[in-house]
Parts: sequence; C-alpha cells; structure tokens
Amino acid sequence: MLKRTVLSVCCVAAMLVGVAVAQDSATLTLRSGEKITGQLVDLGGVGYTVRVNGSERQISQNDVAVIDFTGGSITDADWSKFTGGPVVELRNGQTVNGSIYDISGTSPLKLTIRTSDGDREMSSNDVARIIMARPENANAVATSGTNPAVTSAQAAPGAIAVQANQNWTSTGMTVRKGQMISVVATGTIQLSDDTNDIATPNGAKSGRYAANAALKNVLAGGLIGRIGPTGTPFGIGENATFAAPASGLLYLGVNDDGYGDNRGSFQVQVTVK
Repeated sequence: MLKRTVLSVCCVAAMLVGVAVAQDSATLTLRSGEKITGQLVDLGGVGYTVRVNGSERQISQNDVAVIDFTGGSITDADWSKFTGGPVVELRNGQTVNGSIYDISGTSPLKLTIRTSDGDREMSSNDVARIIMARPENANAVATSGTNPAVTSAQAAPGAIAVQANQNWTSTGMTVRKGQMISVVATGTIQLSDDTNDIATPNGAKSGRYAANAALKNVLAGGLIGRIGPTGTPFGIGENATFAAPASGLLYLGVNDDGYGDNRGSFQVQVTVK
C-alpha cells in the first residue's frame, strides 16, 4: 500500500510539473518571420532569454515582433486589422496598448506591461499574445499593380517596415531622453488612389501638405516619429540624427491624415547610440 501511495504521489507531482512548464511555453516570432518556440525565461539587458530543448538562447528585444502564449498563430485576417503596436491581446478578447517591460516569476510568468497610464502586472495565463510589430512575411500590404514606384512592404534585413496604411509603427526600441538616434529611411509610398500621389521619407513629391496630419508644417507622407504612445510627433525624413526628446518606446509613422487608401512602406534603419 505504501509503494502504491508513493507512486501515486509521484505521478501527480509529475503531472503538476508538466502543467507548470506548459504555462511558460511561448512562441516568439521575429521581425524576419522566423519562429522560436521554447520556455520564456527572462527579459534583461541581453534581450529575451528562451530555453529551447534545454539550451538557453538570447534574442535581442528589437528583433522580436510577436510573443504568443497560446500556441496558435495570427491569421492574415488578424494582421489586416493590426494598426500598429505594441499591443497586448488578452485571452478574454480585451486588448491593452502597451509594451512588455519585464518578466519575472515562473509558472505562470509575471509580465510587467508599460502603458501610458503606468505599469501593469499581468499573468502569462491571462495573455494570449503581445504584438510589437508586423513581421516581414505577415500579410504584406498590397502594392499598386499599375504603379511600380511604390515599394513593397518587406524590409531589408535589420530594417523596420513602416507601413503607409497605418499611422504609427513601433520600433520595439526603448530610448532614454537625450540618447542619440540615427535614422536612414528609403522607399516610396502612395498616399491616395491617385497613382501620381507619391512620397519619399522626405514627403510628397508634389510638395503638398495634409491639413489634418500630425505635423501640418511637414510634407504629407514624410517619415515622422514620437516617443511613447502619446508623445509629441516630430519630423525625421530620410536621413537624420537627433537626441531623443523623451524616454520611452520609439514609434515611426507616416505624416498623413488618412491611411485607408495608402500603399507601400518605408524601409527604416534605426541606430540608438
């Protein structure tokens, strides 16, 4: 009887351990489109620590586009609704605008989410996924079949694709006030159904402005930035080096007052010094 009892206890313990480990499992989708599934361990100065097949792997925070705790995948229909991150999707269907700041605890993990209203603590059991950016291979924005001047949505290796059909794109990079940021942007986008309405990162080739854009004195379609989800927008263009005006997550965007009819994307290389 004693042996049977001990055996039963061991089996139950093993089952509980199995459940606990499963709660830590996550799939990280990189900006390149590569997917890495393993045990999410930590977030520190080296980025995310993921245990894959018993070995720990460090992944730069800037390289991660999506963290999924459900084992599922985001469909093209889901991506078509994505208007820019970072956003936390909860298992109950609610969403929270914010970025992951820290990871602690085990089974389940305790996630610290930084929002415009302050930090929030969440359990990985309650989180479906955290979306920082759109991977290069995710539902690329359709380009105009009659306008070869419009670039595709896929960015060069290491670059960030700033989609023309959404106002803000998270870079996944958290900066400190006064830290130097260098930006080099390439590509062209279309700002309306008019195939001649083309813009580079410096703005509309026609020299026009958008009356209700974030920056009324910057050419329509120009590359702009802001720090944090509610930060004051500032102009960037195709080549700029500037000091971060505040501390927080760096966003890039297109200076326009309507995005539904825009096409293409800018490819942006960002270096934080």
